[in-house]
Formats: sequence, structure tokens, C-alpha cells
Amino acid sequence: MIIRAIGHLLVLLILFPNSLFAQQQDQNKEKVLEAVKNGKPPTIDGLLDDTTWSKAVTVSDFYQYQPYNKREPSFPTEVKIIYDDQAIYIGARMYDPNPDSIYRELGNRDFSGLARTRGLSSLNADLFSVLLNPFNDGVNMLEFTVSASNVQSDIKHIGRRTDAAWDAVWCTATSISDSGWVAEIQIPYSSLRFPNQVKENWGLHLFRHIRRYREWDTWKYLDVKQQGIVNQAGEMSGIHDINPPLRLSLTPYLSGYVEKHPDLGSWTSNIRGGMDLKYGINESFTLDMTLIPDFGQVETEDRVLNLSPYEVRYQEKRPFFTEGTELFNKGNIFYSRRIGGEPSAIGRAEEEADSTQVVAENPTETRMINATKISGRTDNGLGIGFLNALTNEAQAILRDTLTGDKEKVTTQPFTNYNMVVLDQSLKNNSYVSLANTNVHHFKGNYTSNVTATEFKLANKENSYQLTGSGAITQKYSDKNHFGHAYHLELSRTTGNFRFELAQDVETDSYDPNDMGYDRRNNQFRQQMELEYNIYEPFGPFLSWYNNIDLEYSQLYNPRKYQSMEARMFSMANFRNHSNLGLFVNWEPESHDYFEPRVDGWDWKYKRPRRTSSRFWYSTDNSKNLSLRLEGSYSKSAKYGKQRYGFEVSPNIRFSDRFSVNYDFGYDMSLNDIGYVDDGVNGNGDVAVTFGKRDVKTITNSLRSSYKFSSRDLLNLRIRHYWRTVDYSNFYPLQQEGDLGPALGHDTFGGDKNLSYNALTIYLQYLWHFSPGSELSVVWKNNIFTSTRDIPGNYFNNLDRTLKSDHINSLSVKFIYYLDYRYLKRGFGMFMN
Repeated sequence: MIIRAIGHLLVLLILFPNSLFAQQQDQNKEKVLEAVKNGKPPTIDGLLDDTTWSKAVTVSDFYQYQPYNKREPSFPTEVKIIYDDQAIYIGARMYDPNPDSIYRELGNRDFSGLARTRGLSSLNADLFSVLLNPFNDGVNMLEFTVSASNVQSDIKHIGRRTDAAWDAVWCTATSISDSGWVAEIQIPYSSLRFPNQVKENWGLHLFRHIRRYREWDTWKYLDVKQQGIVNQAGEMSGIHDINPPLRLSLTPYLSGYVEKHPDLGSWTSNIRGGMDLKYGINESFTLDMTLIPDFGQVETEDRVLNLSPYEVRYQEKRPFFTEGTELFNKGNIFYSRRIGGEPSAIGRAEEEADSTQVVAENPTETRMINATKISGRTDNGLGIGFLNALTNEAQAILRDTLTGDKEKVTTQPFTNYNMVVLDQSLKNNSYVSLANTNVHHFKGNYTSNVTATEFKLANKENSYQLTGSGAITQKYSDKNHFGHAYHLELSRTTGNFRFELAQDVETDSYDPNDMGYDRRNNQFRQQMELEYNIYEPFGPFLSWYNNIDLEYSQLYNPRKYQSMEARMFSMANFRNHSNLGLFVNWEPESHDYFEPRVDGWDWKYKRPRRTSSRFWYSTDNSKNLSLRLEGSYSKSAKYGKQRYGFEVSPNIRFSDRFSVNYDFGYDMSLNDIGYVDDGVNGNGDVAVTFGKRDVKTITNSLRSSYKFSSRDLLNLRIRHYWRTVDYSNFYPLQQEGDLGPALGHDTFGGDKNLSYNALTIYLQYLWHFSPGSELSVVWKNNIFTSTRDIPGNYFNNLDRTLKSDHINSLSVKFIYYLDYRYLKRGFGMFMN
């Protein structure tokens, strides 16, 4: 048992810590940069010629992080930090004997995301980054990155997690000279949170990226064999006697829409207005509110035809729910798309319509009225988060085909969503969290309550850690339901050899899905993963990552076998900056209790033994032309099931301003077996029908961007997704999991075949005309079709899709950032 193994290892960690934990290297001792207070702020022009910089302390002792960990950097870097009562200022001079070779591509804001921790960047440019942690807790950091072309990116780091959607308001300027390039940065205190009693020492990281060498240099030595970056931070000292201004900002918006929807027939127009508010309750806590939010310009999600019994999880793209929500991810019980998402009883309209009624309207989203969140961290490292949102009642309309009378059917009542999070930072970059979500329907006597905990406990050297989570779900209505789940994992996080031992449990009544997302419950699963990674370059390789993963899964109740898997992963990064990867998976016969879609756990489908593999290869993406190739193949032991696919993704960079990425994917599943229908036979018994089908999926995606400058650009994305389901035969599923004798191709009269299309076009002009302010013009064109007949080829299908009904939207949105400091200054000038 994995739990027993974890217990034995814990005993070893407690009794023999010195024999198990390696001593820290000298380079991992604390490194400190002294910041100097200065009353006169520098001019942010990218020149560093203000006399105020002459009083600052200069640091230049950098190390290579990648590719040659611990070596001396290719070129020197100098950094200075000063501060006043308004902001922190960073001046960085990146020397380079060949300034013409400095990469300076223009791009979208927030370009890097998780990329830097993998030694990569999606922007083809040299970069400088500063990471700050005013609480100096070894868990949380705020990253501010600027490119040589003056494109900004800001990211929140929470341990190993990142929040790239977080956006701060800060100023930068860059310049390139004969000796290299310069970055000058101003970070207002309004973009930071720090203890009421400001700590003199803050956590600090400084990074430089030399793009042509794919080299990352760091001021604080980072051991590439140590998992994590935040936990290896240095310190910035000298912060004292600051009197930051009131943190208050208003961001009003005004938007106008011209839209055409097939159901409405003609063009409609409307004007919307609202506001976001940020208020610093104190130096540590911030109140965020959105009043009458408008998400009409958000890019349409990548819809798919779902043949599985599980809900598709779509990416959140609404700004309020992507910015500053890292605390609310604790416990893994929050899925923001539940708020303002599909009504909980959207199918009620169809169920209640009588023989003479049709569904005239049935909204697929609930209307959010407002949302508020408060988050921050106390002097003692206690993070506190509170979120509240309200959605209006959603109603479908039934129309009587004989009289024309209309009837309203409530598909979700007025609903209140709440979440509270407590997250305590501990020693050794550890933490423990407690979270609670509550959903209440104001009609229907329904309340859902979920309470969860999450923790990480690491030893002093951060070489071993125990992580875990647990949750209890409670549903109160006409019939109450209670469930629980937990996850426990022990891992080694340093060195070439690493391991993970884990156990997951979810009861059959565990259900957090009113405000969270759980793909499936009733799980009892153990997993072991062994890794051996080579981080130092050798031969033609820069690095090489390998792991073997074993998993065994049962139902929790009743305790029945589900599946077993053995997986192998290997990926090599080469000196020419290409990479090659291979993934192999082997599964013996598994028992699927979810695919039959029958209440209870008596029915199952026996999935035959399967072996699958996937490989990928990508070239150096800093070149003007780069390419990613991927291929996959799997074969099952019965029914003639096999699946193959490939993906081709070229990227063309015509200049530092204009680039195009195209992605083509093809996936073919032959003789796939899956659920078709269920009902009751003549004997009154449950009858489940499965089908044998060929499932073909073709995806074309084009993304292009033209940048007029670092502040205004044009973005285009076109995606066409086509999936066909072509049945060749139907079979009764026997309760023990096998398929019965074939029922024949014409069992359902051919009405189970399916051709589904999703074609979306998104064109955006975006102008960041001032920090925090922007003008956005967006055109969206969406086509969604579903038919029973399958076109003969791709181009016939595309032609028919283009002739189908379009959903068109043209909008203009103006957002203006108003900071209290500037409002106060402007009001004072007006009074004088």
C-alpha cells in the first residue's frame, strides 16, 4: 500500500534527517541587495542618466541558470534599486558587445506565462525580470518582466503555480546602445501588497534572458536540480520608513455593440457601461469589485463535440475571474465558469414542454449582476480571500404552436456564490490552507456547501515534501447528500533522481460541482512516479527528462477494479534548441463504470487491453521559421479498435512586428466503441446500447499578430473544428461488460450519425494608450452546426458550414484607468 510506504518514509525523515538531506551549497546561502531610499524619482526613459541613480548600490554578480547552471554569464549585467514613498525603481544595464544581435520582437502583453521556468519564452526577444516578495515567505512572488522592445509581462507565482492573467499597472522604458540595452522600471506600491509593518528584507530575484543563446542568468544562484524558483530567492534589504499613498483606482468602461443572431433575424445594437474598482483596505488587503460587468469581447471558447460521459472543462477568459484569483485555487474546489455559466436546470424547458409547445428561448448563460473579491496577507503570513457573486434568474420561454401563448420556465433562480479562503505560510516554504464555497438558490430550497484543505510540508533543504488536500461536500435540498475526498503525496524534489507516491480518494457521493469542477467521483487510486533527469549539457543534449509512472484505480464504493496503467515519458532538449519527446502507455483490460451512463455501479463496459504511443519534435522557435510535429497511434486487443493522428504546426516570423502560426490536427479513431442510448426493454429491465463507429476530427487554427508598436497591435485567430461520428453497427451492452450480438446498422434508422462544426473568427485591434487604459475594437463571427448527414469531404463540409447561419458581433470598448494619486493631483490643480 502506498500509504504504508509513505508512513515508513516519514519515519525515516523524522529519525534520520541528516542522512537523508544533502547539505545546502554555499551558493544557496542568503544573498542580499541593498535598496536605497531617494526623495526624487527618476524619469522613466530607459537611459539611467538621472543623478538619483548615482546613489544606488550596484550588483553585477550573476550566474547562469540555463543552459550551463552555475557558470559565468556570457555578458555582464548591472542592476540598481531605489525607492521612495510612491514606488520602487529598478535600473538594469544588460551589456552586449553585439547590440545588433539583441532580439527585440514586439508582441502581446503577458507573453511568457510558465515559459521561463522551462528555459523558454514565447516572445522572441531579450528580457529582464524582477521578482518581488514583500512578505519574504518563500512561497509567493510577483514577477515584472520587460523585453528589449519594451513589451511588458507580469505574473504571480504561488509556489510552483503561476497566474499569468494577473495584470498590474506599472511603467517601463528601454533603450539600445553600442554597449547593450537598458531597462528602467517603476513599480508603484498600488501594484504591490506588503505587511502593515513593512519588512526591511523582501524576497528578490533578478533574471536576464539572452535570447540568441537561450541563456537565463540570475543574480541569486538557482540550483537547476532543486524544484522551484520562489523557494530559492535572495533578499532586498533597506526598505524602511515608507508612507505609501491610498491605494484606490477606478476603471470605468463604455462599450457599444452591433450584433446579429440567427434567432433574432436582424441586426441589434446596444450600449453598455460599468466599472471596476480596486481599493486598498490597508497595505496588505485589496477590495476588487466589478459592477455591471461586460464580457462581450472575450474570445469564444474552443467548443468541441463531447462523446464522453464527462463534462468538458473550458478555459476561463473573463478578466475579473482570471486576475488575482490565485488564493481561490486553494483546495481545488473553485471553477469560476460556474458563475454566469450554463443554468443548472437548462434541460427543464424541454422536460416541461407539452405536445403543443416548443422551446422558443433557452439562455445558455446566466447573467452576472456583480462580483466582489477581497484578498491579502497579514503580517504573520496569513492569506485571506473572500469572493461573492450574484447572478440573475434565468428563464426559458415555451411557445404554444396553436395559440401563440408563451410560458416562462425558470432554469436557474437568483443565485448567490460565496468563497472564503485562509492560507497560512509556514517555515521551509510550506503552507496550510482552508477554503469554503457556498452556493444558494433563492428559490427551491437548495444550498451547496464545500469545505476543503490543502497543505505542503517541506524539510529545511526543500528536498522532500509532503503535500495533500481534502474536501467535504454537503448538499441541502429535499434530500441531503454528503461526500468527501482527499489526496496525499510524498515526493523527493531535488537531484537527478526524484519520486512521487500518491493516493487519491473520492467517495461516490462527493460532488463539488456547484462551484467547482470534478470530472468524476467514486475513485480509489494509487500512483507511483519515478524520474531521472539530466540537467547539465552533455554530448548533443542540453537536458534530458525521463519518468516512469504506474497507476492502479478502483471504485471507492463498491470496491471494484477499474484500471491499471503503466506510462513512460522521455524528452530531450538538444544544443541546437530543438527537442524530441516520446510517450508510451500500456493498459490491461479496464472496467469503465461511467460510459454505460446508468445510475448505480452494477453496469460496466470492459475496455480491451490497449497500447498507445505519442511522439513530438520541434525545431528552434527563435528562428524565423520553426515547426512542431506530433504523431500518435494506439491499438486495442478487441473489436479492431485503433486510433492514429498527427499535428503539424509551423510558425513564421516575417519581422519583429508580424508573425503567423498555423496548426493542423487530424485524428482518426477506427471501430471506436461507445454509448449510444439506454431505456427499458419489454421485460421492464434496463437496456443499454453501444455502437461501433469511426470518429474523425480535423482542426485548423490560424493565429496572426501585427504589432504597430509595443502598445498597439492587431490580433487575428481563426479556428475550424470538424468532428464526424459514423456508426457501422449497434450492440446491446451486457451488464457484466461485454457486447452482445450485433443489432444491425439500421437499428436507429441512421439518425445517430453526426457531423459537428465550430468555426470561430476573432479579430481585435488593441491600443494600450496609457498604463491600465485601453481601447479595443473586436469583430467576432461564430458558426456552430450539427447535422445527421456527413459531407463527403472536408471542402464540401466547409462550403456548407460557411453557408450556415452566422453569429456576428462588432464592438468597441473604452477602458480608462483612474488612480487616486492622479485624481488628487488633478483636483488640487483645478482648485488652485
